[in-house]
Amino acid sequence: MEALTPQAPWAMRLVTDRLPVNPPPYTTVTLDEATQTARYTDAVGRLVEMGKHGTNKAKGTASVSGGGDGQVPQPQSQDDNTTDYESD
Repeated sequence: MEALTPQAPWAMRLVTDRLPVNPPPYTTVTLDEATQTARYTDAVGRLVEMGKHGTNKAKGTASVSGGGDGQVPQPQSQDDNTTDYESD
């Protein structure tokens, strides 16, 4: 009989590390009171550009439902939201 080698569950074998491998390019994060945005600075106080981020927009979806076989469908009604991602 062949001995089985224990393995992690299959889904856990698909997981990857989502944390950055290198240290972040900034050392301090402060809040700019005028704009209410985060300001990232390096070790000598220079601003660090953190890049552009996408914008999420939720859009309502509608569907036609109701009625049995041979009956007229009911009017459309919003029944769900779909999130759309756009780049800035």
